[in-house]
Amino acid sequence: ISKKKTDVIAAGREAFMNGAVERGLEKAKAKEIFDLIEFFGGYGFNKSHSTAYALVAYQTAYLKTHYPTEYMAAVLTSEMDGSEREKFFVEHIDDCRRMGLAV
Repeated sequence: ISKKKTDVIAAGREAFMNGAVERGLEKAKAKEIFDLIEFFGGYGFNKSHSTAYALVAYQTAYLKTHYPTEYMAAVLTSEMDGSEREKFFVEHIDDCRRMGLAV
């Protein structure tokens, strides 16, 4: 399932619906399931993409837990020239305060 191939997904609707009904699934339930498949196709990740995100999330949590001062200093530094600087600075400074870090 890929968001770049919506036409391919749509082309499979009839075959999916017919196959599901032939195997005893109610037509309404088959439609509901296929609608979920289409929705996922709009913004779904393959396993390698999901794995990469999980790794980054783990590393982020590790650094924030074990090196909070250094981590937050890096986060604040990375936002210094950002287009939404004010929004993110406030959030990150609030995080620092909750973590007991002086800013």
